[in-house]
Amino acid sequence: MLLVGTAGVYPGQSRRLPLGAVAVVERMLLLPDLAPGTATFSPPAMSVRQRASAKITRALLRATRLPVVDAACPLAITTGRQAAILAGNRARCALENLEAFAVASAARAAGVPFAAVLGVANHVGPAGHREWKRHGREAAAAACDAVLAFLVDRMDAKPQRARRKRRAPRRE
Repeated sequence: MLLVGTAGVYPGQSRRLPLGAVAVVERMLLLPDLAPGTATFSPPAMSVRQRASAKITRALLRATRLPVVDAACPLAITTGRQAAILAGNRARCALENLEAFAVASAARAAGVPFAAVLGVANHVGPAGHREWKRHGREAAAAACDAVLAFLVDRMDAKPQRARRKRRAPRRE
């Protein structure tokens, strides 16, 4: 399963990941509140971390040479400047995306490999939603272009498989 979407960049990370950049997500961290570990309790049976498929991530990197990042996944958009700084620092993540953790969890439960490619649409904080509305389509298109490059690379890398004719099963 491949999630293609947009993300916000945390304060202090925009030099590495400016608006319009695209990244491959390696790890996702669920943030039940904006200050991880301070005011919430996650039951032991509840996972708060997910990893993308190493095999798909490596293939994406070979095809696209995109940066690899970790993404924090809060339950709502982080709109305060101090909350954005706190969340980015405590989670040690470059990006914020609300969907990646849930999709990764569903893929894991189904036994399906998962990866995510995200375009940077906004800075996390007070202007984030306004920036996302302005830059979201371009960021999503950039992420889609990266996935298209990945798919073309995969097709070019395996021409023998694609050209092989299937043989009819033997009847006995």
